[in-house]
Amino acid sequence: MSVKSTNRLAPPDPVMVGCILLLLSFSILMVYSTSISVAEVRYHDPFRIVGHWLLYIPAGLVVMWILSCVDANWWRAIALPVLGVGILMMVAVLVPGLGREINGAQRWFSLFGLTLQPVELLKPAVIVYMAYYMGSFPERLSQFTTGLAPMLVVLTISLLLLMVQPDFGSSVLLSATCFCMWFVGGVPIKHLALMLSSFIPLAGLAMIAEPYRVQRLTSFMEPWQDPYGSGYQLIQSMIAFGSGGIFGAGLGQGVQKLFYLPEVFTDFISASIGEELGLIGILVLLSIFAVLLTRGIQLALMQQEMFYRLVILGCMLCLAVALMINLGAAMGLLPTKGMPMPFVSYGGSALIGECMLMGLVLSIQRHNKGNMRIEKKSGRRDAVGTTADDRAHHQTPPRAQTEPDGLEHLF
Repeated sequence: MSVKSTNRLAPPDPVMVGCILLLLSFSILMVYSTSISVAEVRYHDPFRIVGHWLLYIPAGLVVMWILSCVDANWWRAIALPVLGVGILMMVAVLVPGLGREINGAQRWFSLFGLTLQPVELLKPAVIVYMAYYMGSFPERLSQFTTGLAPMLVVLTISLLLLMVQPDFGSSVLLSATCFCMWFVGGVPIKHLALMLSSFIPLAGLAMIAEPYRVQRLTSFMEPWQDPYGSGYQLIQSMIAFGSGGIFGAGLGQGVQKLFYLPEVFTDFISASIGEELGLIGILVLLSIFAVLLTRGIQLALMQQEMFYRLVILGCMLCLAVALMINLGAAMGLLPTKGMPMPFVSYGGSALIGECMLMGLVLSIQRHNKGNMRIEKKSGRRDAVGTTADDRAHHQTPPRAQTEPDGLEHLF
């Protein structure tokens, strides 16, 4: 296998790329607006934080472009090695002297002054592995020991490594993504029910095992009981949303970013968007995400091979769940948890991880001439610019024709 030359590839999907560029452009404005005062006090340079962000954005786009140029069949071939590297890095970050501890959590590597989180590699690695297993061995899924059990072992190891760091938010995100992939991939409902019956109590024990998690849960339900402690951040976030109203105070005119709401340019940037741009700004932002996610689902539905379908679905689910956790925590609908808004919140590692996910999706879109559903009318172009005549030269392997077609059951 080799990387195909770019002149033989379909162009990147314009809808997806356009949505990502809109989100990143919006992010530059909001990161600058929310970080200028913090950067002035902390670094004596009002452009320090947004300047770093302007370096991360092109780096993330380059990563996305490189991954989109790789032959999509490679991801199936290297699923196990990439998963092994991801788990190895998750172990390495816990080793004293290798990993870096920030705010009581040891989740980062420090490299040339930059911090990198190995969980951002683990997410796509687990997604590709799950898609590889269900796409390559559909006959095994009917039996628990040969179907769900091996995938459950991989997820459990990943969750244990995340909980040791600790990173409860990424654990929830990865669990939700895998469960949806299993459902669509054809894992029997009875096996999923059995897994949930044992998994939910363990998740509850993990939540109450640490005092700070219990504190977050109680402050989420009643933040005013401790307005200057555990409930402070949520209260300030709710004040920001409330003061913004429908039209907002205006770009750059927010007050909560002036040291009332800590680190507002990262996990709580949605609160500042609500304050400065109001309900209209939030709805516009959600509309862009809706177009991006809908386009991803459409692309998944076009695939004949279950492997490609599940990779696209897993990547889009990962972004969707992260968005829901971010907005839910900021609005008081979910317990407070550090989770960046995809493509909008400041965070170099998170952005690189998000671009890796979209790079996988675009890789399949650009190399999928032999895996698109055949149109009835010869010569009619599909959504990625290929024709039925083009696809005649790229026959799908026979196995793909008999794989379960599970995604349609969701619609």
